[in-house]
Amino acid sequence: MSWQAVRVDTNTEAVEFVCDLLISVGADGVQIDEKNGISVIAYYEENDQLSYILANIQARLQSLSKIAVDPSPATVHVSGISQSDWENNWKKYYHAQRITRHLTVVPSWETFKSQQSEEMPIIMDPQLTFGTGTHETTRLMMQALETVVRGGESMIDVGTGSGVLAVAAKLLGVRSVLATDIDDISVKVAKENLMLNPIATDIKVITSDLLLNVDTQPVDLIVANILADVIERLIPQTISRLKPTGYFLVSGIYDAIAPHIEEQLHINGFEIVQKSQMGEWHSYITQIKEK
Repeated sequence: MSWQAVRVDTNTEAVEFVCDLLISVGADGVQIDEKNGISVIAYYEENDQLSYILANIQARLQSLSKIAVDPSPATVHVSGISQSDWENNWKKYYHAQRITRHLTVVPSWETFKSQQSEEMPIIMDPQLTFGTGTHETTRLMMQALETVVRGGESMIDVGTGSGVLAVAAKLLGVRSVLATDIDDISVKVAKENLMLNPIATDIKVITSDLLLNVDTQPVDLIVANILADVIERLIPQTISRLKPTGYFLVSGIYDAIAPHIEEQLHINGFEIVQKSQMGEWHSYITQIKEK
């Protein structure tokens, strides 16, 4: 079986839209390359559907302008690779990285050697899904978790992806975590990653469109590192599922959309306790305003 690597050159503001686009036309996951500008790479089986997929990608890139997203330069590159390369080539870019004072993301194929006693490993085999812990939005969320977690909390991780934030929360002392994702493949990958981390094996992962299939008592924390255009729909869903003194942590927000997300948070009764930025990406720690 042979595969084609499809690379789309884009920009920071559009990168998550391009990720979503490539997955929506059949990629199992994506890889973000920031070495020479910003590119998103996905892999597709080389068969009679490939030409249709490529045409679909081109058409959808052009249609992003209809929702005020500029994916430029939006150039598409295609190169053939073998199945073994598809499975292993991307791994050479993914190594253990210290993310916060306490948290280090470690690929499952590397041996972890702590540098300090408080350093804790998050073992990940992301299988090309977004959320390895190396992207700015994930880093911001881990820092936010480290800021608010005191121990013993309950939490919902919306759009869990690889499960990296769910594991981070457990390592920091969160008592119980429910993780959700709309994508069945991400749910499968998250479950496999949780099994690599003994502290996280009791986390429940379900398929859900945001919080629609979540039926729990209000929790102490809700975290979401997801596409910015989905966050607006999520915000009102969190209110009934969050304790009055709980925190809503959100990231995945780039410069251009940040003012709108801040407005939506205020409209829905949230107070921004802390805002952080890394490059062009923003994160927020929020609480429901006292009445």
